[in-house]
Amino acid sequence: MEVGLRYYELIDDKKMGDGELIPQGQSLIFIKEDSDGMMFFETYNTDSKKLFWASRGEVSFSQTMIETWDE
Repeated sequence: MEVGLRYYELIDDKKMGDGELIPQGQSLIFIKEDSDGMMFFETYNTDSKKLFWASRGEVSFSQTMIETWDE
């Protein structure tokens, strides 16, 4: 299945409520945007990826890609 994805990057490190850090420059998959901000899924951490909110000012657009994903 082909999936269109928009990627963003964090402008600065983002400290999460659990004390974990998502590093600056990490590639993030954009999920949605609403009145709470923008929701992203991190791509680097292999142990436990985080789904999190960020404001538009915390990220910069990187690229749009069409990827083939298996089930």
